Amino acid sequence: MRFQITDLLKVSVLSAGIFLFVTDLFIINVSLPSMQQSLQLSTSETQWIIILYVIGYASLLISSGNAGNYYGRKKMYLIGMLGFTISSVICGVSEHIYILLFGRLLQGVSSGLMVPQGIALITSLFKQQEKRTLALGIYGSIAGIASVLGQLLGGILPDQSWINESWRLIFLVNIPVGIVALISVYSLIPRIEPDVNAKISYLPMFQLFGLLIGLVCPLILGPELHWPLWSILLLIGSLLLLFIFLKQQKKREQNSLSSLINFSLFDNKIFNLGLAAAFAYYMVQDAYFIINSNYLQLYKNFTPTMTGVAFVYQGIGYVIASIVVSKLVQKNGKSVILYGLTIMISGLIAHLYVYNQPAVVIYQVHVLFFYYGLGCGTVLPSLMTMAIKDIKTDLIGTASGIYLTIQQLSICMGIALVVGIYFHDQNSVFLSMENLSHAYGISAVISITLLVAAGLFMALLPMRKTGTVN
Repeated sequence: MRFQITDLLKVSVLSAGIFLFVTDLFIINVSLPSMQQSLQLSTSETQWIIILYVIGYASLLISSGNAGNYYGRKKMYLIGMLGFTISSVICGVSEHIYILLFGRLLQGVSSGLMVPQGIALITSLFKQQEKRTLALGIYGSIAGIASVLGQLLGGILPDQSWINESWRLIFLVNIPVGIVALISVYSLIPRIEPDVNAKISYLPMFQLFGLLIGLVCPLILGPELHWPLWSILLLIGSLLLLFIFLKQQKKREQNSLSSLINFSLFDNKIFNLGLAAAFAYYMVQDAYFIINSNYLQLYKNFTPTMTGVAFVYQGIGYVIASIVVSKLVQKNGKSVILYGLTIMISGLIAHLYVYNQPAVVIYQVHVLFFYYGLGCGTVLPSLMTMAIKDIKTDLIGTASGIYLTIQQLSICMGIALVVGIYFHDQNSVFLSMENLSHAYGISAVISITLLVAAGLFMALLPMRKTGTVN
């Protein structure tokens, strides 16, 4: 059966959710220096702009699937898209940092509602395997395009002179996309009957949100406030609550009650090592964009547009590599990831030498970012595939939810720790490199260490399948 124009339209409008989520995840990285200067933000406030977005998304990620089953996937998708559009307005017109942070949190929560529904609706609408594979391929391509476009717009929009405080455009640009998506989904996507027997629990969602805030808050505010006693107590208390939360979830599973986590998954060595590698890797990923965008604009005289264009080369490298490795990862996933990590590590070392020049040559930055993008494109699409490749089919949804939650937690930790060290390091130069700040050098060393750790976890994976989780 051929893929019709109406099929393409349905996939496109259902991909609007992931498009907006990914675009706003990347668009903010290049725009942060402009926002920080315009709103006179502290370093911790700058970090919260990104982290609240990620925490809001991660808090709903596991529960959102059940909510879609219970209330109806189309309805939840529309609510999420409406929430994202309204929150973009709030961010775009905000005059105070706390209003902006509220808008960012609402954006993240809305993304957590709509992104899982988009994937589920595509899976439900396209029953035929060939059509479903093509539809999901288009969905993934749109997400990839969004990451490149987000970085480009994050540079171009804050440089506009026809509007005051032009950084606001990075949020306002979402409004027409959101309105068109709302109308299109309402008109084109058929309603799928909800499952009245589906179980949904709100308490774990609020518990997870509280735990993430409790873990991240002291890590962000601690260095800026010189580690007051409350920050240390909050961090210890959050770790204890996390232990109690996991123990409670395990007890519910043992008593045949609904649980967010299927603990039998952790009997699988490949899944455990895959999660550990992902945690180390994602601590580097978003931190890299934030640190390099900040460093180029504040230390190397790059404009936001120049920075955004440079990151497009990183995106191009990512897309090319991800296409090439897509056919290799099933058979050679471990080797593919190790090659990709080697590219990224050598790329970070090269960053130190290129940035140490008195005047950075633009084309060298483009080549450098493209090379680093090849490494990212080799590793990132392969990590999740490797982590869940031995999981039984009926547990893949749960395993994916756990993986994605760990991914978001890791991103938060990377921004809190790696970016935090970069912002707060007061030393002058790095080693004997007179034209490189110590803050950038030490953050690069930490990133390299984390990527080496990810490689070690990958190296421990068995070469052959160990059997699926029952």
